[in-house]
Amino acid sequence: MFRGGNTTLHFKPVPLNGGISFVRVDLPNRPKIPAHVHSLSSNYRRIFLKHKDAEVECIEHLMAALAGLGIDNIEIEINGREVPAGDGSARLFVDILKKAGVVDLGGAQKVFVVKQSIAVESGNASILAVPCEKGLELSYTLDFNGSFLQQQTYDIELTEESFCREIAPARTFGLSTYIEEFRQLGLGKGVTDDNSIIVHEDGTMTKPISMKPAELRFPNELVRHKILDLIGDLYLANVIIQGRIIAIRSGHSLNVQLAEKIVSSI
Repeated sequence: MFRGGNTTLHFKPVPLNGGISFVRVDLPNRPKIPAHVHSLSSNYRRIFLKHKDAEVECIEHLMAALAGLGIDNIEIEINGREVPAGDGSARLFVDILKKAGVVDLGGAQKVFVVKQSIAVESGNASILAVPCEKGLELSYTLDFNGSFLQQQTYDIELTEESFCREIAPARTFGLSTYIEEFRQLGLGKGVTDDNSIIVHEDGTMTKPISMKPAELRFPNELVRHKILDLIGDLYLANVIIQGRIIAIRSGHSLNVQLAEKIVSSI
């Protein structure tokens, strides 16, 4: 989506405790990049992972699909640095992985139980993780301080079924004020009318190329996509979280800060 190159993914099973990793098959010696917060190199507008000189970016939607399906052992061969955008959501990855089939390897999944509150914040954005007797509950409040959109809040108890139905189809979006910044940085070359939504300051939403009115998959598709990003970013902790996550205006930076706190407390 950002660079617009043609990239292919090849999903390969790995043995128990093999973890999640990306393999840059286009580079000499096929370097492997663990999908873990320890590999994080940047989180500006998307997630970058790096190991030695090899880097992969835009992995958050794919990581969300893996989290939603409970996949914790997989190798992803990629012949470029950017994960394909698909339709701007996690639905394509979910469909492919479910079609390939998911096998229980017999081991216990790594579970992090939130036993006391964990908080991260920056300015008016925050994330709070609190104990929860159930599995994983998420709440996100999308708020641009009265500009662009009215405040949206969405709550969900995450299961494979609810993720696939309610979260995975939600597409990425950008504010109209980002357009010039992206042009100056040479980004957005992979954006199409089908894989993203532009939100204008008057609250209208359009397709990014034709500027025709955008047709939403859900009335609150944008806040659902923020939850999608949050799920993918937190999965860089490589654990299944049992707790309630309450996020307000958070983005990739705060999301991965919470993932880092989880890892440091394990």
